[in-house]
Amino acid sequence: MRLDALPIATLLRLAGPVALARLGIMGMGLVDVIVVGQLAPQELPYQALALAPPSVLLVTSIGLLTGVQVLSARAIGEGRPEHAGDALRKGLALSAWVGGGIALLVALLGGRIFSALGIGPDLAGPSGEVMQVFALSLPFHLAYVATAFFLESIQRPMASTVVMWIANIANLVLNLAFVPEYGALGSAWATVGSRVFLAGALIFWVLRMPEAAKYGLRGRGGGVSYGSLMRIGSAAAVSHAVEAGAFSWMTIIAGRVSGEAVAAYQILLNVLALVFMIALGLSTATAVLTAEAAGRNDRASAARASWTGLGVNTIAMIAFAVVLLLLPHAIARAYTADLAIAALIAGLMPIAAAILAPDGGQVVAASALRARGDNWFPTASHILAYAIIMPGLATYWGEVQGHGVAGIMWAIFIGSVVSVAVLAGRLLALTARRTARAAPAQ
Repeated sequence: MRLDALPIATLLRLAGPVALARLGIMGMGLVDVIVVGQLAPQELPYQALALAPPSVLLVTSIGLLTGVQVLSARAIGEGRPEHAGDALRKGLALSAWVGGGIALLVALLGGRIFSALGIGPDLAGPSGEVMQVFALSLPFHLAYVATAFFLESIQRPMASTVVMWIANIANLVLNLAFVPEYGALGSAWATVGSRVFLAGALIFWVLRMPEAAKYGLRGRGGGVSYGSLMRIGSAAAVSHAVEAGAFSWMTIIAGRVSGEAVAAYQILLNVLALVFMIALGLSTATAVLTAEAAGRNDRASAARASWTGLGVNTIAMIAFAVVLLLLPHAIARAYTADLAIAALIAGLMPIAAAILAPDGGQVVAASALRARGDNWFPTASHILAYAIIMPGLATYWGEVQGHGVAGIMWAIFIGSVVSVAVLAGRLLALTARRTARAAPAQ
């Protein structure tokens, strides 16, 4: 593979399946919001609040599981593919422990989480019930993620994509069956059912692969420790926790403003997250190509891969921003039948469009840095932008100044701009320094 000859084509070829699978993950959330928004719009605030606390823990746990992908790929590169299966086994066990622990914690706390955060009893009680059901799906989702990471490491990502989209169909059917009678609670049960299928189907597919014995999937061999999984995933987990926690905190702020505000914010966040899956696919491809070039000590190609990823992401995010600007009312009405909430969403769509490029850029830049072994700088940057700047501005503009969702959205924009600027500056400094060092040898 000649990265220097076809960087964009190679980037897109690698990013496509990953982005499609990530879009499938978002597709489930999209269906949940749309079905509830159309068939039980009065329960959108319950759904929005219910997703916030467990989603932070879920995203953090996914960061821990990145070690499955890294250690599996490393084992294959070392000529010990049987250790890749051991990485998957350890990842599945970690998924069960962590996911089950989260579900138990949520079951014990329930709506008291929201009451402690200042949410009124009219929202806290029903939201807590929905959250308790939704949390039951987390161990199964984490098991799917661990298995998908393994498949990506052996360059077989399409299986996880196909299973994900079949699960999306199941999720839609279950939502349409449950939501008319049970509202947001029915949608949470639909998520549980579809994720049980998702994990079970993909694990079954992996175990039935012709190469299962080659990768040690049916044995009990060692080679990978839980400590090695945790060491690799810890930096990513902290970054994920900080970013997801900040966005969920702003859901709480919106909930303290009003039910309409939290519903509108949830839908706008879903729009942003849907487009973000494209950036996430590009970030994965950028990391793979950058790491590959760095591994063969080709600093020029590593720099080219990193900046190509950022450039392609910027173009893609601008294209999607134009779509949001052209179709704000159509997008809002697709999410909810509530005309007041739809009008609020449409009016805020220009801010959402402005967020796309910096938000997507920061994840690509962070992935490029981690591919170079610079693991903790992106984490520090995320703490600055998403744990300090963004929540502070959202609280001040959205709640203290009374700007509501508009203030929260502007806070997201500023936080994302700070994050991408810091990370891109770091990447520029590293690539310039290493290219300069390589020049005399060349």
